[in-house]
Parts: sequence; structure tokens; C-alpha cells
Amino acid sequence: MSKPIVIEVAGKAVAVAAPAGDQVRFVAVKYDVWDLDGELFGSVAEAERAAARHLAGRDTPEQPFSRGGFPPELAVAV
Repeated sequence: MSKPIVIEVAGKAVAVAAPAGDQVRFVAVKYDVWDLDGELFGSVAEAERAAARHLAGRDTPEQPFSRGGFPPELAVAV
């Protein structure tokens, strides 16, 4: 792989698989998969499966940050 490839889950772009030697580095572009940012995978397909598993493990679609996503201490009171 010589250039980044978009990772989609359910038709939505969530990350980019960037070349990292003989592996690919997961670069999150959506907070929903932020926990996977920077992880190395053996292939783009493996990274896609990891993203799909991660998204399937969320509590509800209305709570995209419920599992270790956006840290509450960084939230700003309005």
C-alpha cells in the first residue's frame, strides 16, 4: 500500500488506513472510533473489521462517546 485508503463502516467514512511499513496505521477521522487512532493493523481489511466491531460495541447511536470516546473532563459547560 503506497497511499492512504479510506475506511468506511456502513457507508460512512470513519478513518484512514495510512501506510506504516508492512502494516497500516489507523487514523481516526470520527470521534466514534477515536479509541482506535494510531493502532497498527496487518491490512486495511483488518482495520475495517476492527472499526466495525468497535462501532457495534457502542451503547446506542445517540451516545457516540459512551465507551471511552470523548473524555468528560474536556467537556465545556455552557
